[in-house]
Amino acid sequence: MTTVHVGLEWTPYIERVERSRVLEFVTMGRVEYELCGEGGQWVIRRTERTNGRTVVTESSRGRPRDVQEVWRTVRLWG
Repeated sequence: MTTVHVGLEWTPYIERVERSRVLEFVTMGRVEYELCGEGGQWVIRRTERTNGRTVVTESSRGRPRDVQEVWRTVRLWG
């Protein structure tokens, strides 16, 4: 399932490494965005906590330079 939030497409988060390195994060209400490094790639994770339920999605997995541009967009919404 793909959703659109802050002008970006978000798909279910797929854990590809044992541990993500959180580089930056921003919280907007019940939603937390994290810029993460995972095995040479960067990814933006979106975690939403509503009614005792946690949903984690991702957007823009790729090279650090490319993902950084998308991260700026997320930060503008915050």
